[in-house]
Amino acid sequence: MPTKTFLNLPREKRLRILRAAKKEFSRVPLDKAVIANIVKEADIPRGSFYQYFENIEDLFVYLIHYMYGIDKKQFAKYLREADNDVYEALKMKFANTIDKLTIEENRQFRLNIMTAIFSDKSAYEQVVPKLMEPGTEVDLAYFPPEVQKSKNLQNLLNIIKMIGKTLLERYLIKAADKEEVKNNYNNYIDFLKFSLNKR
Repeated sequence: MPTKTFLNLPREKRLRILRAAKKEFSRVPLDKAVIANIVKEADIPRGSFYQYFENIEDLFVYLIHYMYGIDKKQFAKYLREADNDVYEALKMKFANTIDKLTIEENRQFRLNIMTAIFSDKSAYEQVVPKLMEPGTEVDLAYFPPEVQKSKNLQNLLNIIKMIGKTLLERYLIKAADKEEVKNNYNNYIDFLKFSLNKR
């Protein structure tokens, strides 16, 4: 994770470094990413990089955690817009994710994350344990009280994540178009909501 030196930088400088990192990790997978490209794009001295991060894998993990944190805040916004209906908020979040992936840099970034996690053994060993920390962007407290009491609530969250991941991958590899994956996701979420409400 980043050093205190990085965390104490002015916000604009931190964001500039993260934008440069995202650009590089969108260009190539982690194992081919070059620190020189990141420091040049961020307009910082190369030596500064090592004052901020231990290595490029450290920056990669931090960037993903940073973006995940943004997703958590965004979900709370969707929940407000959906009048606290967690199922509608999930649909809004998924639709927004797919819409962002129509931008090629975002799509390539996601593909390169998948490559780093599943294709490169050394990256897998270094990165995955740091990424696979407990937690989810959908807090258990967001669900209705009767669902929260279920002993299967964690299984429900796992199913929701699995549905999202599967449909996201279908879109990324161009096995389905944008509207198809959004409709499929909405249908699955509606089915889960209907099934839970019938109990």
